[in-house]
Formats: sequence, structure tokens, C-alpha cells
Amino acid sequence: GGACALRGQRGRERDVKRHPDLRSLSDDHHTALVLARRTRRAAERGGDDAGVLEAQWRDVVRAFADELEPHFAIEERWLLPRLEAAGETRLVERNCADHARLRELVRESSSAPVLAEFAALLERHVRFEEREVFVRFEELLAEYEDASMRGLCSDGAWEAAIGALRSARRNAQRD
Repeated sequence: GGACALRGQRGRERDVKRHPDLRSLSDDHHTALVLARRTRRAAERGGDDAGVLEAQWRDVVRAFADELEPHFAIEERWLLPRLEAAGETRLVERNCADHARLRELVRESSSAPVLAEFAALLERHVRFEEREVFVRFEELLAEYEDASMRGLCSDGAWEAAIGALRSARRNAQRD
């Protein structure tokens, strides 16, 4: 239903209920964890096979452009300014630093160390957002009268942003 299944460190699954306005972003996190796992495995296997590294790196670059960058843009435009206004500087600074480093990594040449760093950071970043950023953001949403992003955004802006993200995701899946 409205839950995002995340795999725990020992392979357990646990359901994390998300505020309806954050579900689409949380769904992206599941996709990002799958990408991180595939990328980590390619980095581990690929030291002996440049073709494996190159193929996975192409997937990373495509996924970054089609899925991760639009996701980051929504967070940076809508979520992080609200967290900063609420005094959550540490969360915002870490989030921005992670986004910046992931952007730097995706511009580098493919190699096992770059893939390994990208995979590890992406996984840590997703878990940080799910366990800290989104939890705090849900607390902020609860403070608004209708407890939704509509309480924070101009008419239709949040829905338009999420609609664009979903459209980009559908287009990426067709390619």
C-alpha cells in the first residue's frame, strides 16, 4: 500500500510508513538502493573485467540524469529550504554535501574505486534521508493546518513537481 520496503543491514525488510506527500520521493529511494547494490557488486567484480565496470557506469550515469538529479532538485527546491528555516542546519548541510559529492562522482571516469564510492555514498545518503531527513520533515508537515505540502507551496506547485518527477521516472523506464 503506502509503504516503502527497505532492506535492513541484516537483510530484514521493514515497512516505513511515509506521509503521502513524501511517498514518491521515498519510492525513488528504493530504486536508488537497488542501483547502489548493483553498482557495489559491479565494483567488487569489475576489477578484472573493464566491460562490467563500463556497463554499470553507463547505467549509473543514465540513472543519475533521469532519476537522481530530478529527485535532488525537488528536495533542494522544496524540502531543504523548509528544514533550514526550521533550524535543521545539520540535516541540510549533510544533504547538500552528499548531493554535491554524488554529482562530482558521476562526472568522473569509471573505475572500481569510483563505482564503490558512489555506491557506498548513495546507500548511506538514502538511509540518512529516510531515517533522519524525512522523519523530521514529516514532523514539520504536521505543524501545518492541512498537514501537507499544499500548506507550504503555492497553488499546485508541489503536485506539479511530483508529477514531473513521476513523468521523468516513466520516461526513464521506457528507455
